[in-house]
Amino acid sequence: MRRRSHALKRDAARARLRAKWRFKVKAFLLEMVEYNRRANAAMLEVLGKAPEALIATDLKVFYKSILGTFQHIVLAELSWLRRYATFFAYPSLSGSPLLARDQAALKEESGKNLEALRSLCAETDALFAVFAAELDEADLGKRVNYKNMHGVDFERTYGDTIFHVLNHGTHHRGEISALLDMNGVTNDVSGFTLYIK
Repeated sequence: MRRRSHALKRDAARARLRAKWRFKVKAFLLEMVEYNRRANAAMLEVLGKAPEALIATDLKVFYKSILGTFQHIVLAELSWLRRYATFFAYPSLSGSPLLARDQAALKEESGKNLEALRSLCAETDALFAVFAAELDEADLGKRVNYKNMHGVDFERTYGDTIFHVLNHGTHHRGEISALLDMNGVTNDVSGFTLYIK
């Protein structure tokens, strides 16, 4: 109960701040979606020029390899898009052939090589952009309930969950960038201001 009270107070404070600064969450998220799409594409270009053995090698990180880490970014976006389809009605998500595909099959298929992953990433990022354009500003401040991949219940502010997904990609691209740096591969493609003017 105390956690819920704290969350409600935090949400009220955020609402006051947004009203004060007339901050438009949707506009910010649309910029983040575009940044995410372009940063993903740029990182995939870098990976396409890196030694193939390097991106597939087990580098002793959580998702084993650079390819595995990037695949995690894409599969997490897909998982969240499936979840978003249950919160509110979005034409792009309800009729999406991509979301209808089996997640395990997508994982196996996209883990085979960089080109398969590049294709899935482009398709996922395009769907995320259409979904984001369909967002209703009024919904972004609402609380949503969901279970994570381990079945644990969560309640969060909807807009924050979308930011979480986009920030998650930034985190793992940074991890990939460090792995590339340690192996002498130039990869300065992560800066937000490189893509948003």
